[in-house]
Amino acid sequence: MKKLVVILCLFLIVSFTACSVKEDDSVCVKDSCDMPPIPAFCLNATLPENTVMAAMTEDGQRVFYVHDDFTICKESVSASSADEAFQMLTGRTQESLRPVTVTRFPQEEYRYSCTVAGEYGEEVCTGVLFFDGTHGYSLQITCDARAEKAYRGVFAELLENTTLDAV
Repeated sequence: MKKLVVILCLFLIVSFTACSVKEDDSVCVKDSCDMPPIPAFCLNATLPENTVMAAMTEDGQRVFYVHDDFTICKESVSASSADEAFQMLTGRTQESLRPVTVTRFPQEEYRYSCTVAGEYGEEVCTGVLFFDGTHGYSLQITCDARAEKAYRGVFAELLENTTLDAV
């Protein structure tokens, strides 16, 4: 009889543990990876002599060049409008910069200039922005306000010869 009770208890223990109510602790997560569109163009510029590449981001979308008296930054950003591109690249709106629009093939080109507070005084920032509908491509030159006059012709030539080429 003892054997029968032990076998019955063992059977009940095994069968009731399998019948326990289990809560569903799993969470279904639907991940989506929205990749920004790949730039369709590449910004090209013939840089002045004695200009050296100083830094570049991992993705190559921002490159800094230095000269003894000025800094050049080539950058491309994903943007839905030209105003958003201006905001991302300069921190200012298109309206506050009041850029000159030069229509050239393949994209619209904006030229702008502004002054900014620099480490050692006032600096002048001169740039060009191309916008293709999904990306803004910019070349910005920053220099000390006192040295800007001496390089004005160099900067104008650099901006004039900056092109947007298909990748």
